[in-house]
Amino acid sequence: MYIPEEKIAQILNTSDIVDIISQNVILKKSGSNFFGLCPFHSEKTPSFSVNINKQIYYCFGCGAGGNVLNFLKRYHGITFPEAAKMLARKHNITIETKEIDPAKRKQLKLKESLFRLNKTTMEYYYSQLKNSNSGKIAARYLKQRKISDDIINEFHLGFSHDSWDSVVKEFKKLKVSEGVAAQSGLVLERKQNNGYYDRFRNRIMFPIFDINMQVAGFGGRVMDDAMPKYMNSPETLVYSKSRILYGLHAAKQFCRQEDFVYIVEGYFDFLSLYQHGIKNCVASLGTALTHEHIRILKGYASKMILVFDSDAAGISAAKRSIKIFMREGVDIKILVLPEKSDPDSYVVEHGQKAFNALALKAKTIMQFLLQVSIDTHGSSVEGRIKILNDMKPYLITIQDTALRSLYIKELAETLNIDENAVLEKVREQYLHTQESISKPYLFDGTKDEVRLDSDRREEQMISMVLNFPEIIDKINKTGVLEYFYSKKLKFIGKKIIGIDSDKKAFITNVMATMENSEDQQLIASLSMDDSFMDQDIQQTALSLINRIIRVRKKEENTLTSKIISAEKGCDSELMELLKEKQAEIQQLQ
Repeated sequence: MYIPEEKIAQILNTSDIVDIISQNVILKKSGSNFFGLCPFHSEKTPSFSVNINKQIYYCFGCGAGGNVLNFLKRYHGITFPEAAKMLARKHNITIETKEIDPAKRKQLKLKESLFRLNKTTMEYYYSQLKNSNSGKIAARYLKQRKISDDIINEFHLGFSHDSWDSVVKEFKKLKVSEGVAAQSGLVLERKQNNGYYDRFRNRIMFPIFDINMQVAGFGGRVMDDAMPKYMNSPETLVYSKSRILYGLHAAKQFCRQEDFVYIVEGYFDFLSLYQHGIKNCVASLGTALTHEHIRILKGYASKMILVFDSDAAGISAAKRSIKIFMREGVDIKILVLPEKSDPDSYVVEHGQKAFNALALKAKTIMQFLLQVSIDTHGSSVEGRIKILNDMKPYLITIQDTALRSLYIKELAETLNIDENAVLEKVREQYLHTQESISKPYLFDGTKDEVRLDSDRREEQMISMVLNFPEIIDKINKTGVLEYFYSKKLKFIGKKIIGIDSDKKAFITNVMATMENSEDQQLIASLSMDDSFMDQDIQQTALSLINRIIRVRKKEENTLTSKIISAEKGCDSELMELLKEKQAEIQQLQ
């Protein structure tokens, strides 16, 4: 579907960008703007700015920016129409849509069909747990695991029959097309290409909700020792493992209230903690934590505690996750449970208070890594050298030099090694790996290109008109946009001067006309420039306009003079080069 510009403008004018973004990013007011940690790149110091008056956001660290629709689109990994529909539903705005190109329409229709099918399948699995004879076995299993009926109902747990085609038959009954069924990941095609069979069989079923409360996928667990113990939906149009955390849809408000979150591995770990009143928790679905997971969580809590089993697998999982947390600059601690315990069994046996008391003893990253290394290598001379080698790669990833120095001192004291010797080893490691250390973050898809001096003047002109639309008359009268070198800025400028400058929320209306996120991002960036605020805007604008026109004309005249000189000097090669340059400039007009 295509949403008309006037409807986009209505949605944007009705929405409060601070209200919407603060549901996903912790914002604090500073001056006229709100600031928080950017959800789109790693940072420790907030550079993500939201301006309530202009209804835009912009990150001074990575350059991400735009309006509230652009934020929702990028943050949730959804399409622009989906973001618009999300806000329209929130504000009870009816969207009259127009046709879009067939490929996009087909994809949107498929996503909607998959969400509907997942919801229908969730209800089917739930009904089989509650009402079928074979579901009674699953219900008894859940009771043995101490999972209450309230939790079963709230998270819509279900049961998949020990059958090859129970869901296939249900889909046929509902007249679900084979294409949609196959792309849902709930059924698999038979090798003989003569039909489909159920992916999940004889398992407790866990619907996986996205942050918008839609069923994105499923997880299934066996009730015996069969392998694999757990099975999740494959990646689909609506289910991305790198973005979804189990239980976040229910836990997000509690994470924000407590300002910290427990991260566990499994479904039962999450459900048991949640049932026992520890509701600020999420589960990683048994997959490796990603940068996207952490950035999403940073929108709900500034502190995190990783909770792992005490076995070798749990320790390895914790170590794999640590570098991601360090790069994201998160305040993270590691809680390794007592031997033969996992979060589920521990909280069921000991209760909420005991678990919270144990969490107070959670180790910092360095304390955890050091203890694991000591347990592995022992305290002999050879062991201590191996411990130092284990710790070096982690120490060089700490960006805060003061914190790194404290950890080096603590490590030297623990190992009884001279601090300078430890520091020298860390320096060697740094030099050895310098090439592989991540470079400063660049916004996706951009190149570090040298900008022309003219770009800055043209950017100032666009920035000025965004903040002071009353100068549009001067821009029209002088025709200054025709003298721009930058095709993109000329295009955006012409869009801007076509907007009614007498309307309120001028920048919001400009944003509504931008067709891609790159242009919205540029608008957001230029709108944040308030360096003209204390100047006579009419005089400043006229001065800048004259400067742009004068420089352009001067360069064209200079080229013409050089071409004439080249002709007189019979320098044909130089003359051709100059004419090519002149043609390039003329094409920009």
